[in-house]
Amino acid sequence: MLYVACSGFPVPVSRYWSLFPAVEISDTELGIPGSGTVRRWLRESPEGYAFTALAPQEIGVSGFAKTKENKAVLEAFAEFAETLGARAVVFQAPEEFKPTKASKTALKAFVSWLPGKLGSAGGPRVVLDLPSWKPAEVVAAGGKKIVAAYDPLQDEPPKDKDFAYLRLPGPAGHRSRYDEDAVEKIIAVADRVKGEVEEAFVVFRNIDMLANGTAVHAKVSA
Repeated sequence: MLYVACSGFPVPVSRYWSLFPAVEISDTELGIPGSGTVRRWLRESPEGYAFTALAPQEIGVSGFAKTKENKAVLEAFAEFAETLGARAVVFQAPEEFKPTKASKTALKAFVSWLPGKLGSAGGPRVVLDLPSWKPAEVVAAGGKKIVAAYDPLQDEPPKDKDFAYLRLPGPAGHRSRYDEDAVEKIIAVADRVKGEVEEAFVVFRNIDMLANGTAVHAKVSA
């Protein structure tokens, strides 16, 4: 199964449900939504809707440090993801987080420190989006418990036959738009991935995510 989604809601939520089969909740990057908001999403979204969620940004900004503050944030986020029924949770780090020996050690320790609800059987998959790392480096440091997010126009896909998470940041960053040639390449990759893994997400997070995502969804769902 392949899901095309946006990171956040680029249009009113009530309209978004009918446009895409999934969404990456981005509100969680800055704070955990209230229980009323979560209940409304679950009530209003179509049956079988696929949710993923972006982890609070302070975790990645801290270099995945094992601190008391991060522990509390992680536990609250894990509870949120469980209530939402999220298929995956996405941890991202800034460009400055390079694949150094110290960073790899910190990342490995962080993954082993995750709450049991994250990455466990039946729980949400743990996705790491580290823009300065190659997907293979992410997998090597994080181990079998994690999935490496990747940009299909920039990276070779990780060797995983079970789950894939493609994140599209925009060809020149968040404020850019993919042209027709790039969209066609993304569609070709998405079609291939759809036949190679059991479950995959293609998530647009650029400013024109609505237009680009709609174009891809129309083709891969046909």
